[in-house]
Amino acid sequence: MRYLTSLLFLVFCLTVNAQNYPKYKTTRVKDTVFTQPEKTDEIIIAETQLAEEPKSEFDELIRKGKEAFKEGDYKKSVSYFTDALNVSTKDNEWYALQCRGNTYVAMTDVDKASSDFTRIIEENSTIHKGHLGYAHLMRACLALQTTDKEDDLYRCDDFKKAREYGNLSGDKAIDADCD
Repeated sequence: MRYLTSLLFLVFCLTVNAQNYPKYKTTRVKDTVFTQPEKTDEIIIAETQLAEEPKSEFDELIRKGKEAFKEGDYKKSVSYFTDALNVSTKDNEWYALQCRGNTYVAMTDVDKASSDFTRIIEENSTIHKGHLGYAHLMRACLALQTTDKEDDLYRCDDFKKAREYGNLSGDKAIDADCD
């Protein structure tokens, strides 16, 4: 009788506890293979057209100019960036000028580089302030390399603008004489 009571008590406890847990139904998917639905011809054509979408002439010339720059062929790079500048719109001419200016810096042609950065500053006031600040910073750094008094006139203003736009921060050693 004692065993029977213990057995009934155990069954009662298991039944009460079993009712407190949610019942989950699981299915086994061990050997299931998931496949994508078949693509229709229209989807395949659309995906192919997206992958092969041609870049603009400007983008292609910029890409070639950057490749030539990486290879160290600066004259070719300048040529590509100049061609890109010729086909550019008003919205993206600053980028061709910046790339060409950076190439002139690499060629140590201070006058041409300064001219490109000056053109960005004077003609492209609608570009993002960060890009405009970069042009000011580059022109100011180039002015440090010349003995032209005219360059000194706007060098301090350029450093000030570069700081204002967030392109120059921290130590003021580079523009210490600019108060």
